[in-house]
Amino acid sequence: AFILLRAKQMGVATALIPLLWAALHVTKVVFSIYGGGLSDRIGRRRVIVAGWLVYSGVYAGFALLGGAAAAWALFMVYGIYFGFTEGVEKAFVADIVPRESAGSAYGLFNLILGLCALPSSLLMGRIWDSFGHRCAFMLGAGLACAAALLMFAIVRENRPSQTPAAS
Repeated sequence: AFILLRAKQMGVATALIPLLWAALHVTKVVFSIYGGGLSDRIGRRRVIVAGWLVYSGVYAGFALLGGAAAAWALFMVYGIYFGFTEGVEKAFVADIVPRESAGSAYGLFNLILGLCALPSSLLMGRIWDSFGHRCAFMLGAGLACAAALLMFAIVRENRPSQTPAAS
């Protein structure tokens, strides 16, 4: 909701908001295919970190840029973030838990995402109201960048062993 509100502030006409949202999702679909394949080749952690860094850049863009053209570009790049993270994060969960615990692990993963969404949105709204959109989006950018750095520095990828092809 915050990026849609910001897009309006940046000059995107209300009538074009559904097209803007659709453009984000087209980019998301294209980059989901690419991001998933890339994660199979170079590892999930690297692709997730790249996605979170893209998110950080997009949020910094929403903080610092103006104009409808910038909003359109940011929404398209935001689709890259989703393409590099949504499916890949779930595949990462599958890689790190025993197969017999996968259902519980996905449930826990989604529970944590859901529980974090409300307070983070409330915080973003409070900061926006108190200090403006720039502070709110820059905080989001900074937190995403910090999360990416922590993921890269702390989390080790335990890729499932590849089964050799049958002769």
